[in-house]
Amino acid sequence: MNKTATLIIFLLTISTGLLAQVRKITGKVIDQKTGVTLPGASVIRKSTNEIVSTDAAGKYAIEAATGDLLIFSYTGYVTVEHKVTAEKNVLNAYLEDSVNQLSEVMVTGALGIKRQARELGTSATLISNENLNQGKVVNPLQGLASKVAGLRINMNDATTGKTDQLVQIRLRGSRSFNDAKNNPIYVVDGVPVPDIGRLNPNDIENITVLKGANAAALYGSEGVNGALMITTKKGIRGQGLVSFSNTTTFSDVHLLPPAQKQFGQGQNGVYSPTEYESWGPAFDGSIRDLGLKLPNGVQPTALYAAPSKDNRLDMFQTGRTLQNDLSFSGGDEKSTYYFSVQNVNIKGVIPGDKSSRTGARFNGSRTFGKLNTSYNVNYIAANRNTTPDGPWYSTYVQPANLDLKRMKNWRDPNSEANPLNYYTDATGAKNPFFLMDNNRNTSNQQTVNGKIELDYEFTPWFSAIYRIGLYSTSEESRATTNKLASPSGNRNVNGSVNDGNNDFRRVNSDLILNFKKDFGKFTTRLLVGQNIRMDDSKLTAVGSANLLFPDLFNPGSRAGELDGSASLTKYRALGTYGEFTAGYNNYLFLTLTGRNDMVSVLSKENRSYFYPGVSTSFVFTEAIKSLKDSKVLSFGKIFASYNRTGNVTLEPYSLNNAYEQINGFPFGGLVGFTPNLTSPNRNIKPEFVTSYEVGAQLGFFQDRLNFEAAYVYSDSDGQIFDAPISSATGYNSTIVNAGRLTNKIIELSISGDVIRKDDFRWNVGFNFTHINNKVKTIFGGQEEFRMFRQAYAVVGQSYPLLKVSDYQRDDQGRVIVDANGNTTTVPDSAPLGTMVPPYQMGLSTMINFKGFTVGAQFDARLGGWLYSEAVPRMYKAGTHPATAAYGRQPFIFPNSVINTGTATDPVYVENNSVYSKGDKAFWSFQGDVQRNTAAKSDFFKLRELSISYALPKALLAKQKVIREASFGLVGTNLFIVRHKSNTYGDPESLYNQTDGYLSFRQIPPTRTFGFNLNVTF
Repeated sequence: MNKTATLIIFLLTISTGLLAQVRKITGKVIDQKTGVTLPGASVIRKSTNEIVSTDAAGKYAIEAATGDLLIFSYTGYVTVEHKVTAEKNVLNAYLEDSVNQLSEVMVTGALGIKRQARELGTSATLISNENLNQGKVVNPLQGLASKVAGLRINMNDATTGKTDQLVQIRLRGSRSFNDAKNNPIYVVDGVPVPDIGRLNPNDIENITVLKGANAAALYGSEGVNGALMITTKKGIRGQGLVSFSNTTTFSDVHLLPPAQKQFGQGQNGVYSPTEYESWGPAFDGSIRDLGLKLPNGVQPTALYAAPSKDNRLDMFQTGRTLQNDLSFSGGDEKSTYYFSVQNVNIKGVIPGDKSSRTGARFNGSRTFGKLNTSYNVNYIAANRNTTPDGPWYSTYVQPANLDLKRMKNWRDPNSEANPLNYYTDATGAKNPFFLMDNNRNTSNQQTVNGKIELDYEFTPWFSAIYRIGLYSTSEESRATTNKLASPSGNRNVNGSVNDGNNDFRRVNSDLILNFKKDFGKFTTRLLVGQNIRMDDSKLTAVGSANLLFPDLFNPGSRAGELDGSASLTKYRALGTYGEFTAGYNNYLFLTLTGRNDMVSVLSKENRSYFYPGVSTSFVFTEAIKSLKDSKVLSFGKIFASYNRTGNVTLEPYSLNNAYEQINGFPFGGLVGFTPNLTSPNRNIKPEFVTSYEVGAQLGFFQDRLNFEAAYVYSDSDGQIFDAPISSATGYNSTIVNAGRLTNKIIELSISGDVIRKDDFRWNVGFNFTHINNKVKTIFGGQEEFRMFRQAYAVVGQSYPLLKVSDYQRDDQGRVIVDANGNTTTVPDSAPLGTMVPPYQMGLSTMINFKGFTVGAQFDARLGGWLYSEAVPRMYKAGTHPATAAYGRQPFIFPNSVINTGTATDPVYVENNSVYSKGDKAFWSFQGDVQRNTAAKSDFFKLRELSISYALPKALLAKQKVIREASFGLVGTNLFIVRHKSNTYGDPESLYNQTDGYLSFRQIPPTRTFGFNLNVTF
């Protein structure tokens, strides 16, 4: 071979090597239709899985070699791949708008790891920031209501500043008799936290709802009820962005239980100026004395007439909520940042009630070669000043002619509103404005939540993640009642103060090893990890129930003993888990999971337990060649899963035989100790929930129409609860593993674009859920177990079942009256039905037209029952409409019968002659018949309505300060249609996170309306 040939070969070899060298590839990611660049789009080098994001101008830069495949993706667009060639160092990608490209949707899976939705063998729903914040709610959980099949959100009360505490959330019904243990797990940026109620909704990028234990298997017991995977916003590489938004809303109470307007204060038809109950004569328009003479000798009077409007509304004011948000974001090739601050200021519908919340968040990331780091910290300071439940209870039992506006000036000693001069001295009917000002609850809470995450890629097939998170809250609370002393003593109010401190800290850490390898058409991924969770809490309280001086709330200034308590609680858990996923040709996937938990609340013999799971998915439109280019069916997937998860619902130290000190026991001044009345059972094991799920996901006409269906069956066996035992044992109850609860669920979701054009889009979505929660067994062969007041667990019946007292009836259901026209009540004789609506539906619509956006969210729930404890009190006070239905005169009870036979051989005939008295005693008795207090909880409501307008980009292009701007109107709970039997209130606004229970203690529900402004610089 001559020298020339050798040189040519050598140069060719060098050039070939150079061509294979890694070099910088740059370019833009662009919307194919509009030509607008897409900031925040992802660019992945497939051979190494290196990922970068486009900056604010849509530009990217990535290291790649000739022949490498670059994957370009962006939410709402079709993902594309381009091969790097030797000729070009600039590569632009044009993405086509897909609206909802099912085949490319990425979701946040368990442990916060991003996964393609096509891989999942379980149901998962992704809620975007835009959808979540449509109603501009303060609590992000409220923004999820009726938007996800299988997910039920109840706002339990309208109490100011307690939106973090009063939201009940259930995913696919209940799995435990312990209702407090049916919440899903909340995971923020990969770290489980106990609560997200005060998380700024505007900081959230999206929420992935992992439904049930099958989807959240890697979280173990905490994931048995599913998981909400919250991803917060991150900075975009490139030019920084500054965003500001303001939302101002106003709220008014509505849906008060109706009151009669025919009769006023008094007893037995006789007027009394000092009586609060409405058993007096009919309103006649006269001027009558109200109460006794004032200290200055003036006799207060009032118009004795039916009011033209509901006077009870005068107790409330228009509430107001102000939300102001400011954020800064940006980054460069190696780091990103996102910083936000928010202030929420709320004026409640109860005068004097107010709350505020100020929060700040910083999210950051930094790349050091193969090490990717991310970190965030969130600080929230929340203050609340509210009145307890007395004012509203006092209002709805007082007469309709009472002018509440005159009762505001109670501090004036010569005012009829002053508690010493108030028209009645009844304990349950005090001046509501005095109660608002005299009884106050305040709290100051500070929350710090943050994480540090290190992700190191050792090789292209092996990486390790270490993540540690801290959640810490410290709350100072005070409850005060101002002292009031009256000369006669019958209107005295003992002053009291109770101070409390509640400190909670959770440290959560995960070490995750991630292995992945491709073998031709096969892909494999193995994930193994270990989780450590440590909870520490300290609760202290000190107070006095008998203060010496008004306006001095010092526990040291008291008569009698000081009250106080303290508790220290620790909880520890260690979890070891693994997940193996195998895929074939990107259309067939199999996932195996397993986890072993060790928890400190169980005995040493039972604290370690293991549970497995398996799931699979099959994208048949990719596997069947004839369907690949189908113009009708663009995406089709079927999936199935099985999981068995242990669930521990015990509180710390439940298995300890605790004693408490009792002075004077067994006699005299001796100090004695008595055990807890619940016998511990150290043989307690976890409840086990076995779940099966099958489903399908379909996309039609290039995903213009999407459909998803799932059927779920779960079986919760070995329920942990307190079962009654003979008191001869020294205990009243014992902790047992008994009882079985099953759940059959059908979920359907459909959404699509009715119209899709360049400047006009109309999208409609609908989701449907049917839940069949049934009790199979209870402890010791019992047929029923009382869970809470009228809520029961009954074998063979839906859970929870509403059972109420009812009238004694004949075989035809007619009410039996005696010779005096009186009825008889039979306790627990009417099992009405489930207190959780088994049919749940959500309907959404969104219209976009040339910058205008109109969005509405409707919610419907059918088939449930509710019970109101306010009604019996209204019957007794004579304010309920039923008490005036017959003019307070004797009447024949509707649908009643009398016995013309004997007690042993009754013969019932229609009652045409025996009259019921219709007086206070009669109607008070009717109020105690709980069937009169129960109603169907069916409803259909407009949950959210938003109308906004975004300024045209062409208009904004004339200046260089404002990039985007929009303004709009927003409203929530604007109207509701209820079942005709329900006149009590909003079936969703329930008491203390119960199911189907309305209390007289609650503030009535509210509806809101307002406006918002958004500007990006």
